[in-house]
Amino acid sequence: MKNKIKYLYLVLLASGFVGCSDILDEVPVSQLSAENSFKTEADAIAAIVGVYSSLQLEGVYGKSQTLFSTDEHNAGSKVPLSGLNLYNFTADNVEVILPIWRDHYKGINRANMSISRIPSINMDVVKRNNLVAEAKFIRALLYFNLIRYFGDVPYKELETTSFTNLNIPRTPVATIYENIIEDLEYGVVHLKTKTAFLAGHATQDAAKTLLASVYLTRGSMARRNNTGNGIADFTFAKQYSKEVIDANRYRLCPYFPDAFIVQNKNNDEIVFDVQFKSPGLGVGNTIGINMGIPSTASGVDNLSSGGSQGAIRANPYHQFYYEVADSIRMKWTNARILINAATGGYSIVSAISNNPPVSAAKFRRYPVRSPAFALQTNDYDVNWPIFRYAEVLLIYAEASNEINGPTQEAINVLNMLRSRARNTNIGGIHRDILPRELNLQSSTGLVNLTLSNPLVSTTAAFRNYIFLERSRELSQEGKRWFDLVRWGTLKSTLHGLNAKYTAKISETRPIEVPVITLNKWTKYWNGAIDEWNLITGSLQDFHMLLPIPTSERMANSSIGPNNPGYN
Repeated sequence: MKNKIKYLYLVLLASGFVGCSDILDEVPVSQLSAENSFKTEADAIAAIVGVYSSLQLEGVYGKSQTLFSTDEHNAGSKVPLSGLNLYNFTADNVEVILPIWRDHYKGINRANMSISRIPSINMDVVKRNNLVAEAKFIRALLYFNLIRYFGDVPYKELETTSFTNLNIPRTPVATIYENIIEDLEYGVVHLKTKTAFLAGHATQDAAKTLLASVYLTRGSMARRNNTGNGIADFTFAKQYSKEVIDANRYRLCPYFPDAFIVQNKNNDEIVFDVQFKSPGLGVGNTIGINMGIPSTASGVDNLSSGGSQGAIRANPYHQFYYEVADSIRMKWTNARILINAATGGYSIVSAISNNPPVSAAKFRRYPVRSPAFALQTNDYDVNWPIFRYAEVLLIYAEASNEINGPTQEAINVLNMLRSRARNTNIGGIHRDILPRELNLQSSTGLVNLTLSNPLVSTTAAFRNYIFLERSRELSQEGKRWFDLVRWGTLKSTLHGLNAKYTAKISETRPIEVPVITLNKWTKYWNGAIDEWNLITGSLQDFHMLLPIPTSERMANSSIGPNNPGYN
């Protein structure tokens, strides 16, 4: 009991003084009390647990990463979130934007405290350096998110333990990138390599993957802003992703859904994820209730049948990103079924109502495998993947193409994803039968690509293929908004969906049987087009950055003017 109390104290201690607006809600701690809390190796480990717990916060990976409307999915009209889903939000948004800022800085302060205090502890040097490297990895990840959300932000590399020195000006993104890279390079040296006992911990491969993503993003932004060709950054992105590939410590799950189901947590495809626990521990998440498949029932009956409230739903246009033969990924990600609460089975959505028939279903709770699991909503324990091996492959292919144009080597890396997508499970995808009995769809047409294929034969064609392949593979994983921003295509992609849908609606798609007829789809789209116009009607280029929360600018006068487009 004494150790548990000490751990809770350390976590609370590390959470102090984050966003300036939290000052009235936080109890300041003295320099002396912090020093007294970092005496032993056990203290250091407990502090790092507190750093990792930051990732579970609402504004980090607890909820906010799925709430931005894109061509993949969007929050429904009943979940307005003060204009977030309609792109008419302001700096006064306290439902999502303020928690993003507040919770990221809360985690950064926890990391800073560990980084500054752990080196003074008398313990094994290798262990000590590893713990510091873990804290630096989390700090780098949180700052990487912040600069992609807000641009220039205050860079805090020291812990905040008093009311002094809180007015910190915004640091240029370029400087923060260098600090992020420095933290991660330290991790490449001092973090451990993957073992079964390190699930949820930062490893050398996780640091290399995050470095690859950082360099890929910075290179893309240079191209987007016409400030450089990004070649140096793409070269590092290719190098680090290739090192992870060559280490041969990861593999794709043979069956696409197995990368996401709760029964297969900590699988060999996970490079780094946020660990959630359930039930009753208060460290679960709302993913399963916000994203999933609806049922014929409501309330408790909906939950017990594995149903979802469907607050986050798939965009029906997203089906056109998949080749007709790519039905496994499409059906698992964008499901067109309704759970029958009475029988435990499901039925095909064959009639169109005012509600979209497409569920954002990648992290579904169906089928239910235990009664205790069924009723978990805000305490769902599916882990959130920050990096899967699939993304490592995608980063390598994209960086390689930006440097040299398409090569068969880079194409073969992506053929691994196509090959995996051909595997089906006996009994159908939605029944999700365990154990697996996989069959190869040898005649589906989802063949491996070669350099002669027009989809990948030129730099521009391969770039467009990766643009779609990242969405096919990573949809609903909190990646798309960041991708559209770094490519500079947020506005053009979302504004064009209505016309694109109308042009493609007559195509034969791998939708469920019985086939939803063209007339029914037309009826649905005409009913939904007004809502989508609301979602994107206000979208402008300045939405590629979020506004600095009003309360933060009021508390920190050194932040200065808000991002362009916001008051």
